Amino acid sequence: MKKLLLVMLVALVAVAAMAQVEPEYRIDPYEGKPGGTLFLGSIGTGPRTFNPFVAQETSSTDITDLMHQSMFNSDNTGMPTIPALATEWWFSEDGRTVYFRVRQGLKWSDGHPFTIEDVRWTFEDLYFVNEFTRNGNATYKDAEGFLPEVEVDGNVISFTWTEPNVWSFRAIGWGQIMPKHVLDEYVQAGNPIEAWTLADWDKIVGMGPFMIESFTEGVRTVMRKNPHYWIFDEAGNRLPYLERINYEVVGSQDVLLLKFEAGEIDIMGPRAADWPRIVEQAEEKGWVYGVGGPGLGSDFITFNLGHPDPVKRSWFRNVHFRRAIQYMMDKESIIDTLFNGLGTAIYGPVSPSSGFFNPEILEAFPYRYSITRARLELRRGGFDWDAQGRLIDSDGNRVEFDLSTNAGNITRETIAAILVDGAAKLGMKINYAPADFNLLVGKLLTPDYDAILIGLTGSVDPGSGWNVWRIDGGLHSFNYPPEYNPDVIDPDIYEAFDWEKRIHEIFVRSVGEVDEQARWDLFAEFQMIVAEYQPYVYTITQNYLYVHKDSVHLANPHPNPAAGTLWQIHGIWKD
Repeated sequence: MKKLLLVMLVALVAVAAMAQVEPEYRIDPYEGKPGGTLFLGSIGTGPRTFNPFVAQETSSTDITDLMHQSMFNSDNTGMPTIPALATEWWFSEDGRTVYFRVRQGLKWSDGHPFTIEDVRWTFEDLYFVNEFTRNGNATYKDAEGFLPEVEVDGNVISFTWTEPNVWSFRAIGWGQIMPKHVLDEYVQAGNPIEAWTLADWDKIVGMGPFMIESFTEGVRTVMRKNPHYWIFDEAGNRLPYLERINYEVVGSQDVLLLKFEAGEIDIMGPRAADWPRIVEQAEEKGWVYGVGGPGLGSDFITFNLGHPDPVKRSWFRNVHFRRAIQYMMDKESIIDTLFNGLGTAIYGPVSPSSGFFNPEILEAFPYRYSITRARLELRRGGFDWDAQGRLIDSDGNRVEFDLSTNAGNITRETIAAILVDGAAKLGMKINYAPADFNLLVGKLLTPDYDAILIGLTGSVDPGSGWNVWRIDGGLHSFNYPPEYNPDVIDPDIYEAFDWEKRIHEIFVRSVGEVDEQARWDLFAEFQMIVAEYQPYVYTITQNYLYVHKDSVHLANPHPNPAAGTLWQIHGIWKD
């Protein structure tokens, strides 16, 4: 009997050994030196939470993003091309199902096995439950409002919608995977939002390159490398190279600059106003500095195309009028005044820093500052000038309207002042009045305005702007349909323009377009339409600026707005 038990035990051990999965590590082509501490600054009062599905402010997400990982990562253009916790992904032929092959044999930061069940649980039991995260579950739904069906087959997990859904696919691919063995008790209790408060800093488990070693609220967060991180370099070094990251809380950008100059901070993103000071000291102090591409966001002017006043409505709907506004802006003067020349003129909704940018708009619609071209556009639109040089429409009405922006925003107030000056050169009168930001947004959303200068943060993927460009979007501020606000918008004067309908169609189609080139082509057409018809008149954006000590070796060869100095932080190392 004992002999039989021994044989059975040996057999079980053999089976268990055979069942051991070879870890599917990722190998990155970095050549660095392990060790060292990276010193960074965090402006404000520090993180408010360590819960990644609650955190919204950068002071918190700067920390949480280092502790967790997703199915794929972004390349340095912001596109989802780098395999992370998934080794690959693909769509079904009908585009309704996306498959992810999940890495096997990896461990969480606490040494617990990472499995595909963590992935399934993260989405089905956590992210897909509307009240369990700060942003709800809408981003995972298809156009019909349905969440995907989830299936697991070995190490492959699939998500199936009722129709193709590229945008939700990306939301899943970028979704940070959470540890079921740690957080399931919160999910079962119905309160995952209460997990991982600031007091729980030493209880966090993740798949990211760093975990919190110590935390002093309002002072600093010290992070130490994850001993079980699953990315190695080609020499066999387990990444990250850095042993620690020290996030020091600083009160302002001025203090951050002083600390950098004193050598207490290793990397920073300076303001354009501080750039001459940076350049002057760089050689002596051994700094590496650079200018990346234009920012992803931009300020723009929106005109109320559904204005209740028929006179103003006729001006704002006149495409030649809107083009004239574009021509009359001396953007280079604005850039020199605000950004020491470190800015870029923007002529459409997609930044040149995005992989979706269509450069053909610059050739097809070269809106360069020209009062002469502005006057020509106005004449084409039926405008003229009276004996006093004042701009009038075809019915003899003098062109005069109100413009507002949020008070205290120096960039926008400067742009507005230059706009007023440019308009005066055309005989146009702009009554400029800055307003409280909340009041301004209220007027924009009602809508109750002539023209507003405002901005959006922007994104690499134009699809994220669906709420602005679809006719049924909640931020379609230049021409809301009557059903948006029946008490304000008169259906008898509403008009949906052909170009506007085409933009709407592009955004609807883009959600289900799984072919990347075809999707790019759709958004290229979208940019051409916006450049031609100018529903929003775009202005400028500051370029991405960075500076760091020469002892710091970045993983990103070209820091930019889509992927900054800390991109692929596991590949950063110090002398």
